[in-house]
Amino acid sequence: MNTFQLACFLTVAETLSFAKAAKQLNVTQPAVTHQIHSLEAELNAQLFKRTTRSVEITQEGLIFLNDAKNVLNIITLAKKRFEEPVVDERQFFSIGCHSHNELYLLPGILRQMADFCPMLNPVFQVVPFQHLYQLLDEEAVDVIIAFQEKDRKIDGIYKELAQVRIAGILPAGHPLAKKELLDEDDLRTQRLLLLDPQRCPDSLNAIQQKLATRRSVSDLFMCGSADACIVLAKAGFGIAVQPDFPSLRDPALAYIPIKDVEPLSYGAYYKTTSGKPLLKVFLQLCKEYFSSLD
Repeated sequence: MNTFQLACFLTVAETLSFAKAAKQLNVTQPAVTHQIHSLEAELNAQLFKRTTRSVEITQEGLIFLNDAKNVLNIITLAKKRFEEPVVDERQFFSIGCHSHNELYLLPGILRQMADFCPMLNPVFQVVPFQHLYQLLDEEAVDVIIAFQEKDRKIDGIYKELAQVRIAGILPAGHPLAKKELLDEDDLRTQRLLLLDPQRCPDSLNAIQQKLATRRSVSDLFMCGSADACIVLAKAGFGIAVQPDFPSLRDPALAYIPIKDVEPLSYGAYYKTTSGKPLLKVFLQLCKEYFSSLD
């Protein structure tokens, strides 16, 4: 089935004349007859009743009429689209991070970026650690938001946005929820909900290892994501050891700093801001956003 067959069928259906259809299409009448015969053979249906004096469309032809119009319209529009290509004006901006939870830091920042660039099209890359920094090296992402990795060689610039404390997270009604700090004795009375080392920033993993020292395996619950840690903490399975971003807090939970644990540096890794106005805006808005949380 091709567009010429459909055009012949629709023109004959409109004029009820093979001769008139041939004239409108600027082809010979035998050419029109051949196209109709080949279409009928393909559909295994008679589309017209022909006599020496008249042409009538059959019931099958009436059924096929709308399909033929729709198919021909779709093909015509597709061709027109490529004849007059539309310029893609979207401005892509790729952001990498290690946890889906961190994406919830971004709505306000992205909203303001969209005011600056109405055609902004954010793209998120949430992938394992080693692959994410490889994407930065290949410039497949514009920026990575993450905790500073002092012992990991990363080919890029790091800009600190905030110092983030590590908290013990537990239900708001928990007996320890009213404490200002959680010390080692407090933590030993509870199961610890920790992030799987394979999915954990090196800086946070070092803190987890220290807190897990001399604890039995049954006292530790390894989770596949930060979200899983929070869900289990909320369900009363233990104390989640997680970075405390104030804007991401759940009112049903208490976030208590852990004694003698230094805050971690959280910021942005990028290659260069030269020739990248969107990246400059993003970094400035991030700086303003995190400063407002102090």
